[in-house]
Amino acid sequence: MWLSELSVSGFRNLAEQSARFDSRANLLFGPNGGGKTNILEAIAVLASGRSFRSIQDSQILGFDAPHFRIAGVAKTERDRAYNARVYFSPAESKHYFLDRKEIGKRALFSGWLPVSVFLLDDRRLISGPPAQRRAFLDDAVGKVSRTYRFLMADFRHVLAQRNALLKRGGGPAEYEVWEKPMAELAADIADRRRDYWKKFTSHFHLMSARFLETDELKLEYIPSVQAGEDYAEVLRKGRRLEEKFGHTRRGPHRDDFRILLNRRPLRAFGSYGQQRMAALALTLAEAETALTAGRRPVYLMDDVAAELDDVHTKLLFDLVKTKGQLFYTAAKPPAVEGKRFHVKKGKIRQV
Repeated sequence: MWLSELSVSGFRNLAEQSARFDSRANLLFGPNGGGKTNILEAIAVLASGRSFRSIQDSQILGFDAPHFRIAGVAKTERDRAYNARVYFSPAESKHYFLDRKEIGKRALFSGWLPVSVFLLDDRRLISGPPAQRRAFLDDAVGKVSRTYRFLMADFRHVLAQRNALLKRGGGPAEYEVWEKPMAELAADIADRRRDYWKKFTSHFHLMSARFLETDELKLEYIPSVQAGEDYAEVLRKGRRLEEKFGHTRRGPHRDDFRILLNRRPLRAFGSYGQQRMAALALTLAEAETALTAGRRPVYLMDDVAAELDDVHTKLLFDLVKTKGQLFYTAAKPPAVEGKRFHVKKGKIRQV
């Protein structure tokens, strides 16, 4: 699938405008602060309902804008068109639409268009908190499994109910109302993560060998609940302690993963460059896994070549140019074939 049209209004510094894109490569260049990254961000919000830069929607609302609206048309290889729209105003919150039907939850909207984002500060996937890696993994699995998105939405709902009960306290019967479905959902989530992880790990090792030129980089999944443990029993035994904290401390919402280099954590012992390349390998592996599942990804690359040498830059472009649609930003026009757009003061113009 590829994004053929994008319309924006009220989003960051972008003027109200529309653009038509190429199915292969789209190169956005212009001065810093002109709005190049904002265009990538708008595409990401349209695809997932969430920004890759801001947590609060009010932060991506344009100055003095009462609301923002992002709309787009994506097409399949068979020319089937999908129309999507995301709308936000402080008074009405956020709304998601796909083919004119409103989608009630972001988790069910996210992933309709598989997008892989490459940023200069992607090394936070390595050195940042576990929540960032969990979000990365949930988005990745959700791109290839609609069922997984439903499972996670249901799990977050029952998790919130149990956490509310932990805060006020409750009896065994009250806890069991939420713990039984939590345990069932957690088992399904673990199964789907495990299946995805096997495929993802294989792609990661191939990508890390290319970009770090080593086969000593390993991925290690760190589950909060071990395989074979009875999660319902874990929840039952943890009630009294967790009442002191007011939240559920174990479950799929607390899982993590790490990268080891020569059996040592990369986040602690790897150089900046090694962490940067490993993060790039993670994102490429996620895109490759989506591709093998029959979902042609949209690559959003925000000036990633700024920290890559010529050899790795060429390797990166050679990998992605035939596998999906590319959006690439840079201060100057890159020496890459594609449809070119100049972006300045929030306006995009084809050149």
